[in-house]
Amino acid sequence: MEQALAFALALTQQRDEQHLCHWWVSTLNASFQPKGILLGMLDVSGRQLECTGWVKGQKVALALAVDDFSHPLAYVLHKAQSRTWDSLHGGARIEHAAFRTLLANLGQQCGLHAFPLNDGNGKPFAVLAMMDSGDVLQEWTQRPELALLSQVFCNQLTLIRDLGRSRRDQGMLRDSLRQMKGEGERLRQHEKLLGDQLIGQSAVIRGLREQISLAGQHKLTVLIQGETGSGKEVVARLVHQCSDRAAKPFVAINCAAIPENLIESELFGYQKGAFSGALANKTGLVAQANGGTLFLDEVGDMPAAMQAKLLRVLETRSYRPLGAEQECHSDFRLIAATHQPLTRHVEEGQFRADLYHRLCQCLLLIAPLREHMDDVPLLCQHFMAQFAAQDGKTLAGLQRKFLKQLQNYDFPGNVRELRNLLEVACAHTRHGEEVVLEALPPELKERVCVELPGSMDDYNHIRDLRRAMQQYEASVIEARLRYFQGNRMLVAESLNIPKRTLDHKCQKLEVN
Repeated sequence: MEQALAFALALTQQRDEQHLCHWWVSTLNASFQPKGILLGMLDVSGRQLECTGWVKGQKVALALAVDDFSHPLAYVLHKAQSRTWDSLHGGARIEHAAFRTLLANLGQQCGLHAFPLNDGNGKPFAVLAMMDSGDVLQEWTQRPELALLSQVFCNQLTLIRDLGRSRRDQGMLRDSLRQMKGEGERLRQHEKLLGDQLIGQSAVIRGLREQISLAGQHKLTVLIQGETGSGKEVVARLVHQCSDRAAKPFVAINCAAIPENLIESELFGYQKGAFSGALANKTGLVAQANGGTLFLDEVGDMPAAMQAKLLRVLETRSYRPLGAEQECHSDFRLIAATHQPLTRHVEEGQFRADLYHRLCQCLLLIAPLREHMDDVPLLCQHFMAQFAAQDGKTLAGLQRKFLKQLQNYDFPGNVRELRNLLEVACAHTRHGEEVVLEALPPELKERVCVELPGSMDDYNHIRDLRRAMQQYEASVIEARLRYFQGNRMLVAESLNIPKRTLDHKCQKLEVN
């Protein structure tokens, strides 16, 4: 009874697979005192037996291939049956060199008894081999102790493995929950960022926020299209800030503002002595954007020669500074923007079609301000708060007349023009006073106060409201089709309607 309790106590103290295997082999070695004992455990790949044990009191360790039948353990494992060899003639019958050397040390009369150890599903996961004379081996195989001890070992090992899997599953669950919590917090931060930087509550702005958030989650090249002053760089920065590259550089270049002969050196940099005036090495913007985002504003104005070079850089992420012998690598994400109708430029041969398709992996269309005029009050509040803080004064709000006039203006310069108008008006408004239309200089006031065609129309000429609405809708669609050169997908996206709805309206209104 005392021995059984001591055995049980020692068994339950083995908390992991490695210690259990070592304890069990040591127990068998002490109890049966064979000339040699080996426990071969299948490794993770299932292709190799990692064998440990003792031979003549000396520790041994060797690795045996599962499919190598030059040693006897492979036969036992594949057949899933025990096998006894009364004598292996000192290893003379064994082809495996290491195993033959092991048996040679035990003498000509030493035999081997090997049997598989099975898991709960009856699948072998290990082989136990005991070496001694044939008579001793026969005695062991006829007694129940060895089989019972092996079953105890298999049961305990299965329990330890199940507990290990449970701990791993729990750990993976905890990691998953932490990741979900972190992802949720990240999304909340992005929502706040987009709400603070992209002002407005119209369907147009809400849809743009969703598109920016999605663009931040992938690594595709982004092309932003919109009129001058619509906020293309703001959107580009938000895509960068909502991506996993947010902590890395955001490097911007305006392709239309740099002379053609300088744009290559600006992008790729140059080596000292590459040309007259190159007195030192210069790091290009592509290198500066490594790990982050490269923003090419007004990419539609890029010279044709640079278009080909840019395409190669996008495909290989490799570039060569002027005067350098070796190419360099830069891991950057590209965001491009343009107000140009690129599809028309492609058709006219002014812009490379292959580069356009490479840039247009993810297209973001920014609607002009005149298409979401209901956001003007919020934009006014936002800009006025900025200017008041900069000037260190308090403003009493925006005059209703001024706001109404702004809402009736078509803003050809879009949000940038609205911001500039308010900056001038706020600068001419005293502390504590209301921002009024009269605060604008005459030339700006005159521009804003220009009446739009038909703005004073009393609409008395309309006799059929349904027909008038159809005519107006047809005019809007025709104008948008001209702008996008007949590309109905882009037209539908810019009007925030499904393409099938646009197709139906074109057919109904007889718009080509």
